[in-house]
Amino acid sequence: MIEPIKGLMLKLLKVPPEPHLPVGSADSARVFRASRRYLQLKLLNWGVGQFFTLVGLVAALVALHFVAEGSLEVFDKVPHKAIILRFAGWFEIIGVIGFLVQLPLSLVPVILDWEMRWYIVTDRSLRIREGVWKVSEMTLTFANVQEVSIRQGPIERLFGIANLRVRTAGGGGRINPQDPQSEEKSGHIGYFRGVDNAPEIRDLILERLKRLRDAGLGDPDQPQTAEPSPQPQVLDAADELLTEARALRRTMAR
Repeated sequence: MIEPIKGLMLKLLKVPPEPHLPVGSADSARVFRASRRYLQLKLLNWGVGQFFTLVGLVAALVALHFVAEGSLEVFDKVPHKAIILRFAGWFEIIGVIGFLVQLPLSLVPVILDWEMRWYIVTDRSLRIREGVWKVSEMTLTFANVQEVSIRQGPIERLFGIANLRVRTAGGGGRINPQDPQSEEKSGHIGYFRGVDNAPEIRDLILERLKRLRDAGLGDPDQPQTAEPSPQPQVLDAADELLTEARALRRTMAR
């Protein structure tokens, strides 16, 4: 039942199956995926949410039942009793059907969110693709990378996963410490979420970053500036000063 819904959702949302590799980096590109334990954590969160939804639904149905039973004592006419009982019965049926229908519809996006995560490391850049409802693809060049760090909370440690954070130059002024999502909105910070080999990816990025900088290669998009040439007035003054210095030297020698 899940697979047909996944295929239909991918077709309707027009989600590309996988990101394209950067041009000229097929040989050096390494592709990483989120850990299956990351999916297990997401499924656990989904299950907890569904449990509380079910508890709320049962509580609402029980409360409606008691209201209907109490109303039977207030209204003595049979038509009123029939209407209230019919309304309570239809509400129970709609509530149960709605809960059962939303189970696969809410489960599939959780699975697709895990399957559609791609982390690509080339010899010059990183590419991160994630999302189902809103597909986000980010490319960060090594020439601008300033920080590579690993973040892991207690739940991530329990599941043996971590988030790798890559920060590039130029995003400091746009980040609001009170808004955690402002980091990603700045376009200068990318996350390898839910990976189980974060140290390996970090070391790979640092190694390729060091190799790039040792080779003296900068950002190809960065404009190169030439050394300014001396002004003609400065050259004339220097010639006059040199001539006077030579004349003074000859005078002192005589």
